[in-house]
Amino acid sequence: MFKWFPGIDRRIRLLSKRIFFNRYPQGFLETNWSEIRQSLVAHYSLCIVISLITYFLPNSRDFEDESLILLQSSRITLIVLSLVFLWRHARKKDWVPKKLEFYKVWTSSTLLISFFPFLYLDKIHYDVYLHQASAILLSMNLLLWLTTTTAVATNLAFCLMFLGVCYLGDSPVEAMKEFPSLLTYLFVGTFGNVIMNYWRTMDYRDKRKLSGAVLRLKAKNLHIRMISNLDDLTDLYNRRYLIEQFDIFKKRARRHKFQMALVILDLDHLKEINDKYGHMMGDEALQTLSAVMKSRVRSTDICARIGGDEFCVLLDSVDPKSLKTLCESLRMGVESHALSVRDTNNKPVNITVSIGAAILSYDEDFTFDDLYQSIDSGLYKSKSSGRNRVTIVEATKLNTKVDLSASWPEEVRIYK
Repeated sequence: MFKWFPGIDRRIRLLSKRIFFNRYPQGFLETNWSEIRQSLVAHYSLCIVISLITYFLPNSRDFEDESLILLQSSRITLIVLSLVFLWRHARKKDWVPKKLEFYKVWTSSTLLISFFPFLYLDKIHYDVYLHQASAILLSMNLLLWLTTTTAVATNLAFCLMFLGVCYLGDSPVEAMKEFPSLLTYLFVGTFGNVIMNYWRTMDYRDKRKLSGAVLRLKAKNLHIRMISNLDDLTDLYNRRYLIEQFDIFKKRARRHKFQMALVILDLDHLKEINDKYGHMMGDEALQTLSAVMKSRVRSTDICARIGGDEFCVLLDSVDPKSLKTLCESLRMGVESHALSVRDTNNKPVNITVSIGAAILSYDEDFTFDDLYQSIDSGLYKSKSSGRNRVTIVEATKLNTKVDLSASWPEEVRIYK
């Protein structure tokens, strides 16, 4: 509409269009749904208070019986409508945001229209009724989360109705004396609506930007945490993550009463492979072992690299027979894979692995170090027996009580 006024600057036209003809952003009403419903309760409560004040206004003795009955009926109608609208809003829970906008406008407009019989019949309290109706109009503009377009249209409609009532009365000149007060209310309501909508929209957009930034930050933190838990070469978990999961597995085993197991795999002759074929082949051997591990365990199990040539598998809900079967499957799987290099006789270079394992019952209280030390002794047996073997051991407690003073001569000790 502003293009019809060529003298108005383009920036002013755009600003006016943005202020008076701008809708709420997508998702705005849904995000602020609880606040909108609370504002409706406050608005209808204000209408109830105003209607009660209207009912208890003293009547003039000059009223005729018919006029008095009509006036009292209008006052009672205003009270009943306010109560019904509040009850209807509180009872209905499945409001559609777009339909709620229409409901807010027509209910409040109905309450405003209910004031016109007072303005026409009760001339003595004309100014009181006008201020009460204007208070409801202000509440509509400021509390009901109306778009500026809707607020301006409602204000103009009320202004035109007021002028109509003035000219229908016996003394329109006297009635028009309150017109400046009405214009003041309309200006304050419209200006307040613009400011409130601007603040609400900016607050909503800032919150969306902030929530987007928080989501991106959480994703980055999750990515960083995932990277910090992984071994770069093999893409398996590292020792720190394995120990964290060990405690979680223990708690889950106690709650569901199942056995868990820890398997340690030690790659055989890794140093010889590095010295003879280079570190690239050593890395390939480590990656081959990790690939075999990931292909043979369940998705609920944890595969980790805990040292240079040492790997671990943490298992839940396992029995001795299935543990032995898995360990043999891992050993044979590694043995069947050859490196991408050949020896001096042009034969493929195969790798082997020595495996140690132990089962932990749900009612046993062993730490990760206890289990690791127990399995390490089994690995030593596998290595000393020719490597490429599986040894299942029983878990034992780690002896942490070491008398350091025993290694010092008596005359060297300072504190006894």
